[in-house]
Amino acid sequence: MPIYFFLKNIKMLGLCFLLFPLLLMSEMGLCGDESSLAKDLMVVDWVNCRLNDRVPVYFNHLLYGGYWNMPSSRMGEEGEMGVGWSKVPPYENFNVRLQPFRHVELSGNYRIFRGIDDSALSKHGFGDFSDKGANIKVAFWFPEDSDYAVPGLAVGWEDFIGTKAFEARYVVLTQVFPKWNLEASLGYGDMRIDGWFGGISWVPFRKSYNRYLENLAFVAEYDAIPYKSKKREPHPDGRSVSSPINYGVKYRLWDRIDCSASYVRGEEWAFSFSSFFPLGTCSGVLPKIDDPLPYCAPKNLEPIGPLRPCDVLAQEIYTTFECQGINVLRVWLSTDAFGQHILRLEVENCVWRYEEWFRERLSQLLANIAPRNIDLVVVELQTDGLPVQEYHYRMEFLQMFADDKMCPYELSVVSPKREVSCFDDCCKQLIYKEERPRFCWSIFPETYTAFGSAKGKFKYLLGVHLGVCGYFWNDWYYSVLLGYPITGNLCDVSDIDKINPSQLINVRTDSVNYYKREGLSVNEAYIEKSWNLGCGHYLRAAAGLFEEAYGGVAGEWLFYPINSHFAIGVEGAYLRKRTYGGVGFTNKVRKLEGYAPTYVEPFYPKQYFISAYYNFEELDLDLELKGGKFLADDWGVKTEISRYYPSGLRLFAWYTYTDGKDYVNGQLYHDKGVGISIPLDIFLPCSCRNRYRWGMSAWLRDVGAIALTGNRLYWRIRDQRERCIMY
Repeated sequence: MPIYFFLKNIKMLGLCFLLFPLLLMSEMGLCGDESSLAKDLMVVDWVNCRLNDRVPVYFNHLLYGGYWNMPSSRMGEEGEMGVGWSKVPPYENFNVRLQPFRHVELSGNYRIFRGIDDSALSKHGFGDFSDKGANIKVAFWFPEDSDYAVPGLAVGWEDFIGTKAFEARYVVLTQVFPKWNLEASLGYGDMRIDGWFGGISWVPFRKSYNRYLENLAFVAEYDAIPYKSKKREPHPDGRSVSSPINYGVKYRLWDRIDCSASYVRGEEWAFSFSSFFPLGTCSGVLPKIDDPLPYCAPKNLEPIGPLRPCDVLAQEIYTTFECQGINVLRVWLSTDAFGQHILRLEVENCVWRYEEWFRERLSQLLANIAPRNIDLVVVELQTDGLPVQEYHYRMEFLQMFADDKMCPYELSVVSPKREVSCFDDCCKQLIYKEERPRFCWSIFPETYTAFGSAKGKFKYLLGVHLGVCGYFWNDWYYSVLLGYPITGNLCDVSDIDKINPSQLINVRTDSVNYYKREGLSVNEAYIEKSWNLGCGHYLRAAAGLFEEAYGGVAGEWLFYPINSHFAIGVEGAYLRKRTYGGVGFTNKVRKLEGYAPTYVEPFYPKQYFISAYYNFEELDLDLELKGGKFLADDWGVKTEISRYYPSGLRLFAWYTYTDGKDYVNGQLYHDKGVGISIPLDIFLPCSCRNRYRWGMSAWLRDVGAIALTGNRLYWRIRDQRERCIMY
């Protein structure tokens, strides 16, 4: 978009025009040394203040950039997330906000109609009627792109999914006046936002030295919602309006917490409370003070020989690598057909999330401890018993790097990652071997949540997971996960939707029954083996209890070459449905005819897919397409898009289109949902590779259902090749 790129570079052009005369005068000797330096520093300081002078962005009652009920064209920073609550009589809203891209803002709302019963569910204990909605806003450009010289422009769509009871579309212009600490918007909307609207926000003490007043804002708007229309205002208590002018105050605490009070419709007081955090771009809540610095001493390049025998070298390698978060599995000495002496290592990256961080540590280690009489160092990287890739370091390049004659980037260029290679067993000497651990114990929370049950708006299970994993025969990985419930309120939740019962085979809609348990349960118990077949081909086989609902056998093949953004794979599983208690299986499954249960017997579920993956590095996006047969005997395609950020955060969304005839509220439904994957080291003072992953479908249905089958190959390999991105 030419206009956008022009506006985005206006401030840089202005900076060039400001500095060019100073540089020219300096070159011509027209300025004195001391006075010139002082003036130059003052000009640079003034320019920096102008570039960094930003008027804060505030959010409306639905938690996206705006005033009270009306929007503006402004939004938060990329990777920002927020949660909030607002009470806008006669509604109470629970909100969430995501900023997946710099120019795209998403928010979701759970709106409760206070004082209105749900005709179908309130009698069962659901409470007041409620409605879910989602909003999207796309900015063509921001006021900041032109240093506030040109107004920002955005279009938006409120409540674009679901019942669409509050649907609205709009276009809005926002001009910011930093000199007066003021912003003003003018827009035009359709549907619920009917016609012209506007808003103004004034932060009078923004440049004040009083930090308790600098984030106080006075906000007013012209509200274009036609409250008296039954079509646009569903709640009867909200159809009276005395004034279209809404006004009030907003206050921001610690640049992270917002609270507000406003007078809306000329009749009611409204309140809100929200918080936001740049989870996608932050370097962590805590500084990484427990991470070791890259290895630099003691330095030992002594050749292998009487003064440095093989067992001493092996001990040095194991000790130094372990301190850097790298686990050494094997160390070999060998000679190739050309007479080159090769030191070969098999290692696992236990700590570092990005490949660049891992290679930085690896390069420093090898440059400081590799023997001088070695010609080539080969490092094979493995994960969960699967060889992923190799790094080949020539000793002369390592020596140049150690002597600061080569930078880390140059070393990575001349020592690129390669496919895993084989070497002659007759010409190798094993000098160190460590068996992978047989038992690794872990304990972490178990959670299960259900929204919108007829028995209540929010149902949950909170328990504890006890996990044990390890390896048999050194590279057969196993995992056992035990669960024990502590508290919850799922006992009265039905496994049949009282309004829209699924008419497909109930492969997922009965999943709540697996969590209505008492005592210890086996949630997972499987074993798997993975192979690197060479030339980018990988293979996996698994068997056991893969999740609470399914167990069986599974296999997967993947083609994912080194330095390729593209991968393709085939996977399949022959499964059995588990009983609701114990570790047994059942060969029958429920299928509803209306509300009457019938049973399909025998039931042996199968799933198989062809999958394609592509990593768009320029956009920091991963795309996955999966086509084939799903659990409920429906055929179709699942599309999943995930966005990753510098902090390691991932946001993902999926949409599944199949031939399954599943209807929700009279409309054909296709499975869709969103999720998040958070690296846990954001909250720790040290680096680690563990993640917390959570996802939620729009509805719990049987269409497009997939059973877990163990650790999928693509993401295991992709995580080892994760690149560090910077904004």
